[in-house]
Amino acid sequence: MGTMLKERKTMLRIPSRVVLPFGYRISVRQLSDAEMDRRDPNADGIWDDENKIIYIRRRLPVTRRRYILAHELGHAWLDWQHRYLDDGKAST
Repeated sequence: MGTMLKERKTMLRIPSRVVLPFGYRISVRQLSDAEMDRRDPNADGIWDDENKIIYIRRRLPVTRRRYILAHELGHAWLDWQHRYLDDGKAST
């Protein structure tokens, strides 16, 4: 039973980095409430496209943090497509 619990915890872990195609590296940082509130007091997750960092509020349950990570990765994916697939043409 201990092995199953350890495997489940490993599956629920939030990664510190995600790599999209062509080496588009994204850092993932989990912040305290105070740190997150300085960035945006109303957000539980933020995609910083300039620095390629996803910020997630650390105090949330891991299942909620995983959901937020998936949501913010959606923003990162769209940013990657905009910058590298259409060469910025979507902005015109």
